[in-house]
Amino acid sequence: MKFSPSTIGLGVTMTIGYGTLYYSFSVLAPEIAREFGWGESFVFGIFSAGLLAGAVVASPLGRLVDHVGARIVLSLGSLAAAAVLTLLGLMQNAGHFMVLAVAAECIALAVQYEAGFAALAQIHGREARAHITLVTLIAGFASTIYWPLLQWLLTQITWREIYFALAVMNVAIALPIHLALPQRRTDRQDVSGQVEAVADSVPDNGRQAMVLMAVAFAAGGFVVSAVGATLLVLLDSLGYEATVATLAGSLIGPSQVAARLLGYVRRNLFSPPVTAVVAAAAMALGLTLLLGGALMGPLSAFALSFALFYGAGQGLTSIARGVLPLHYFGAAGYGRRTGILASARIVLSAVAPVTVIWLNEVSGAVAAIACILVAACVSLGAIATLAAVAKPAAR
Repeated sequence: MKFSPSTIGLGVTMTIGYGTLYYSFSVLAPEIAREFGWGESFVFGIFSAGLLAGAVVASPLGRLVDHVGARIVLSLGSLAAAAVLTLLGLMQNAGHFMVLAVAAECIALAVQYEAGFAALAQIHGREARAHITLVTLIAGFASTIYWPLLQWLLTQITWREIYFALAVMNVAIALPIHLALPQRRTDRQDVSGQVEAVADSVPDNGRQAMVLMAVAFAAGGFVVSAVGATLLVLLDSLGYEATVATLAGSLIGPSQVAARLLGYVRRNLFSPPVTAVVAAAAMALGLTLLLGGALMGPLSAFALSFALFYGAGQGLTSIARGVLPLHYFGAAGYGRRTGILASARIVLSAVAPVTVIWLNEVSGAVAAIACILVAACVSLGAIATLAAVAKPAAR
């Protein structure tokens, strides 16, 4: 299957969207806190508030994508991202930081997966699955690129100047790609003029599918956020050496990319629901291994096995997030539905780190890991039920 330049381009812009508005925070926030004399808990608390604000914005943004097209939303998002990153480089006090950090997380939704997947659905209709997979494969390198890049830049320029450079990336690279995206297709009955009619008249089976999908995505979001924010803390609490913890963390990224590559190569072998079940099962298995290591002692094999299985599951989960709504509902109302699903996911993603860290402090790492595993099992159960009872949209 040949891919248009727009698919490759969206992979590049999604990498920029996550790199400049998400991964940059964990690198630059400590520098900001140090310069202003703020506690890191305050800085990351604002980040969580921004994620919660994004949950409010996600649904109306999805409606906007359906009405005006993803190309316009992505283009305006690139401009808004450049503006807020520039202002972050100019901020002078805590008030500025609070407003801009929250705004950045809201704007991020317009230049990350939800909007990008909607663009592919509008361009390619039900054939968007392979394009979504390729975009996630490319954007899977966002942390691999941006974390070391930002750490190196901090040795050359100030964090303010880095924000200016990140703003330029959105205007000079992402914006032209978004402006050049094709118009959404109008030759498909389920893509254009009937969006609201179809979206507002969801059958009972469709409502059941939406509830199950929302539960699965929200619980999965809790898992991904908790692991991403607290893994090194939990491994340290379990007594793992720093080298083992770092190696385990570094294996997650390559495992994600490998799973996405396999998912792309074998995209016709498994249906979207089967892929989603495999993804959720792999994450649950990885966490089970990590819990086993917590109960039996800090054995390196458990931590490394966890990273391989969990990373593979997380990589496939990103694909499932884009293709499951398309599989069960088609392209009509795609932006609205993914916006609703994103709202539930973002809320649990925002509360996950503080919940897990609190459990780790109060009850220990075993209880904290068990909590994450329960969320993974809830996600797996919801996805398995969805695959068993829901019917895909008619082609």
